[in-house]
Formats: sequence, C-alpha cells, structure tokens
Amino acid sequence: MSASNRTTEVTAQFAWNLSQRACIILLVVIGLSGGSRMAWAGSLDPMIPSLNFSPAFPSPPSFPELGNEVGNDFGYLIDNVQLDAEDIVTSPLYIASPNSVFKSPKFYLAVAGVGAVWGGAFALDQTVRSHLRSMGHGNATTLQNISYDSVSAATGLLYAYGLYRNDSRARQLALTAGESAGLATLLNIGIKAAFGRLRPRQDGHSHTQFFDHGASFVSGDVTPMFALATGVSEYFDNKWYASVPIYSLALLDGFGRMGNDAHWLSDVVGAALLGSLSTELFIYLHRKHEAEPSRWRILPYTPPPPATGPTTMQNVMPTGLEVAYSW
Repeated sequence: MSASNRTTEVTAQFAWNLSQRACIILLVVIGLSGGSRMAWAGSLDPMIPSLNFSPAFPSPPSFPELGNEVGNDFGYLIDNVQLDAEDIVTSPLYIASPNSVFKSPKFYLAVAGVGAVWGGAFALDQTVRSHLRSMGHGNATTLQNISYDSVSAATGLLYAYGLYRNDSRARQLALTAGESAGLATLLNIGIKAAFGRLRPRQDGHSHTQFFDHGASFVSGDVTPMFALATGVSEYFDNKWYASVPIYSLALLDGFGRMGNDAHWLSDVVGAALLGSLSTELFIYLHRKHEAEPSRWRILPYTPPPPATGPTTMQNVMPTGLEVAYSW
C-alpha cells in the first residue's frame, strides 16, 4: 500500500473518530460543569453488556515468558517509532498526488468538525471561567492530581493486564498511548510558541489575546491525559462504560487548570482533541505497519499467526537488524 493511500485512509477514519471524540468531550464538559445529578431508577444490570469472562484467570506467566513478552514489546515500540517518523516525514511528498488527503471531502469534514468543537468551546470561555475561577487552589490542585494519578494508573494497569493475560493488544495500546502522549506533548510546545495566547489570570485581558508571548493554548497538562485515556478507551472498543469514566478522569485535569485560572475552556478542549487524535493516528499507523511486514525495521517483529490458520502474510519476512537473547 502506498503512502498516499495510507494518508487517504487516515482521513476517512479520522472523520468518524473525530465525531465520537467530540461528542464525548462536549457531553462530559456539560455534565461536569453543570454539577447536576442523574437519578437512576431500577437496576443498571440490563444496561451493561454481558462480558464473557473465563471461569478462572490463567496462571501468571513464568519469568522467561514474561521476559519474552517485554522483549517483544520493546521491539514493537522501537519499530513503530521508526516507521511513524518515516511516514510523517515523507507525507508532504504526496500532497499533490491523485490520492492526496487534500482531495478527499472527508478531510474537510474532519477539519470542519474540529473547528466546530473548538469554536463552541471558545464561545463558552468567559462563561465557564466565571463559574470555575473561584474554585480555590486547593480544590483545583486536587482535581489535577486525581486526573494525573488515575489516568496514568489506568494505562499502567492496562499494560500489566496484558502481561498477566498474555494480551498483546492491551500492551500495544498502552505503549501506543504512551508514545502519543510524548509526541503530542512535544508538539504542544510548538503550538504554544506559535499562538502565544495569554493565560486568563494575566493582565485581566479578554480570551482573544493571542500572539502576545503567552503559553496558554493549548494545555500542556491536558494533552497527555487525553492521549493516554484514548488508548484505554480503545481497548474496550470505546464502549460507554469505559470511555465516559476514563475521559471524565482526563477532563478533571482541565477543570483543575481552569480552577487555577491557568487556562480557558478552549485551551482544554484543544488539548483534548490534540491528545486524543494523536493516539488515534498512531493506532491506525501501527495497524498498517503490521500489514506491511516487508518494510525495513530496526528490530524486525513478526506478529504471531492467527489461530484460525495460515495466512499469506506468514511467508513474508521482515528485513532489518535482529537481536536475540535467552534467559
């Protein structure tokens, strides 16, 4: 598959993922800022999908098995970071190609969706600030700490669960979310410098004060929280019983930052979109990398064949450096 085709498919998937992420973010913002309580009548059991848990958990992996899993994960991360960099750096070469992302209507739909979500948040900047600025430093900091600890712990537990159950998908989503959080944080530094928006507590200005050597847009604290939360939500296929709690916990950081008068609502929503869509991008790219085993890799990684039988991919050997070890 050519890089131009990969770019077009990224845009198609983003248009759908964007609508999901935007709805979740706005619903959680409205629910938390309103402070209303929902009274549930009757039992929740009929609302929760049945989960086919096995009767008993398997025995913990042995030390050699654990070491092999960690080693595979290291190779997975190194290879995908390399291939991600290659895909991103070479993507401008395909702007004028027939399959360019700029020739896809879904690209403009995605851009319009991002603009609409952020524009709605921008319109509510002053309203939300008037309700949250009196929160108090102690309460605001508590919200931030809850968010940091819970979202980070959820990502770590997802990886640990993947080790215990030999679930490579859980481990890879946790690693992908971590990679996304790191890269989105670096990208955030450039965005802050480019837009220079002043923080709410600076000089009593309006929320329109951009390009004034500030560092408010977008929130550097919220960005990695949503990048990590997206990885956890994706493991559960973005079901409401997983996505709503984990995104709510990530958004607590944003409410804490606004409570400290350090960010506008549009800073927080912009950071949420940046973090979430960064993880979605890397999830997509990593799946494509598995479907392209012939691409050169630093540490060639061949995913285990499916249990249903051989596939045509099994006869394709990846190229690159090989590292072997024994316990």
